[in-house]
Amino acid sequence: MASVLLIGTVISTAGCSSLPGSRETAGESSTQSAEEILQEEPLVREAEDDGKYHIGVLTYRKHGAAEETVEGFEEEMRSLLGSNKVVFEEVDADGDAQKCAEAATGFANNGYQLIFACGTEAVQNAGAAVKETPIIGACVSDFLLSGVVSSMDEPGGNITGVSSMGPIDQQMDLVEQITPYPASVAIISSGTEVGSKFEVNLATQILDEKGISWKAFHAATEEDLRERMEEAARDYACIYLPTDNFVASHMDIVRDVVLETGVLTVTGDYQMCADGGLCCCSIDYREHGRKAANQAYAVLEQDEEISRMPVQEETETQLFYNPEVAEKIEWYNYGNMSALNVSEEDSQE
Repeated sequence: MASVLLIGTVISTAGCSSLPGSRETAGESSTQSAEEILQEEPLVREAEDDGKYHIGVLTYRKHGAAEETVEGFEEEMRSLLGSNKVVFEEVDADGDAQKCAEAATGFANNGYQLIFACGTEAVQNAGAAVKETPIIGACVSDFLLSGVVSSMDEPGGNITGVSSMGPIDQQMDLVEQITPYPASVAIISSGTEVGSKFEVNLATQILDEKGISWKAFHAATEEDLRERMEEAARDYACIYLPTDNFVASHMDIVRDVVLETGVLTVTGDYQMCADGGLCCCSIDYREHGRKAANQAYAVLEQDEEISRMPVQEETETQLFYNPEVAEKIEWYNYGNMSALNVSEEDSQE
């Protein structure tokens, strides 16, 4: 009994404080310490001194085409260097420009020999933060317009890469081909991304030349995107979606409206098409990543000067359609389009 009383006294004493408010102060101190510990955890781990190439992989916003580009890049690098000679550290900035810059700085300061930046904003923010470490860019519509190189033939700094500019003229031909007369086109994008803005400008010029009426809509949030899609489906015969990171990452919304309304939808790449569009004229994004990997290999293993390495451009394209969407909106492929391999389970994700 004496022992129990003694323990109770000790616990009671520990629970009280000789100063008013000291318990709250202790609680706040504990919370602050936990926050400080979380803040101190680095975004990028330090590269080990193990004789391997350590490559930082930075994606601005994760979506189908970006993921496939990264996969192609990493596969080709393992093939060129050997799977036991290269280590990748991936960071998804989730559309956060500051996180892009922090990750790029972390790669440069922590011993990474090269940065692979996927997305216009990823390349822009990495280039602004890092001036020495080589940066290979991909999923960038126009390197020159984005301000990351001084010339396509001789970039002049620490950045080069492969342009993902799609065949806008062929995409507009496809719009004209599938849209019943009189054709009218709604173009939907975020309105903030350099690459998609450039694609929209090209598309509208071509549509003007074809005499097809159009209207451009901008969507900054998921709610905006649904509203713009619904308005476009109600008032226009066809919707065109350029390769816009924001739209590409919310194709579930696009798919819902397409299936609800049956509106014809042409996308800028086959991953967007697979995720909810009807048809597209697209480059091969896995091959896109492989081309970027060959540039990285030339920098790392062949000592090529990145400032003199020309930005490459994609030339091969293919027509695709989404058979799941086509069946549900009762649209039939009457051209030379290849069916995308889209399962019902995948299309619902």
